[in-house]
Amino acid sequence: MVAETENLIVVAPTPTPFGADDSIDFDALERNVDRWMRTSLSGFVLNSENGEEAFLSENEKLRIVRCVRRVCGKSRLVIAGVDSPSLTDTLRLAEALAAAGADFIRLRIPRLTDNVAGYLHDAISGCPMPVYIINQPAPGMFLSSTAPRNVTAELIGDVATMGNVAGYIASADLRFEARVRTFVPTKKHFWTGNGSLLLAGAAIGADGACLMLGNVAPQECADILKLASQGNVAAAKTIQDRLHETDWQILSRRAAGLKAALTLLGFDAGVPRAPSSACSPNDVEIIRQAMVSAELL
Repeated sequence: MVAETENLIVVAPTPTPFGADDSIDFDALERNVDRWMRTSLSGFVLNSENGEEAFLSENEKLRIVRCVRRVCGKSRLVIAGVDSPSLTDTLRLAEALAAAGADFIRLRIPRLTDNVAGYLHDAISGCPMPVYIINQPAPGMFLSSTAPRNVTAELIGDVATMGNVAGYIASADLRFEARVRTFVPTKKHFWTGNGSLLLAGAAIGADGACLMLGNVAPQECADILKLASQGNVAAAKTIQDRLHETDWQILSRRAAGLKAALTLLGFDAGVPRAPSSACSPNDVEIIRQAMVSAELL
């Protein structure tokens, strides 16, 4: 059903292409998904920060899920993001995303409640489909992060044991996440969430990845995980070292950087939604040079 490399899953937060009138270009989205389906990418994470979720209406988010599901059928995972501190709103949106065709909900640990444990237990129990919990403490904190307030490794491990949890997506704080790994059951997925830390994530026990770099270098990401799982760390590190600068230069420019990189690869990525700025010609050249050095161009 799903494209995997020896059961190692690599999914990517899918960017949303916008047309000249700032509306979603669904034709471009279809073309992009069709192209990604010819790679080793295991699936699509929709309505994420890389997908500019804060700039999308609920109706647009549902249409994105329907579009991607229609294009990929059942051959790839479709994971839909929910980011709401409201339990009622979370469950309502999860129901709508399930009806739109999502396989899983990617549930962000809430940033705006002092009752994280209560939220997670009730949201997971009431969700109509399996859940991947993501630890992303603050918007845009792709390059570094800290443990979210009111969240402990023990709490994450506790909710990960729930039957409706498919797995956990780690933050970039490897000191915290190495401890979390000891609490998350081995039968549940534990995915790393950062391209530059892909090999390091594998070292602490990650069996997959959900990361921006998967859009740009899906085969390389899969290869790092595969080689690491086989104990061939030197070969995995060779690939990882090639990708560091590309990951940094793209991610430091957020959605604009990702769209610039994909455009260089020939995708219909477009530019960020207004009023966000696109990359400057100088930024694009920096990204291009990094991708050439990484052997991606």
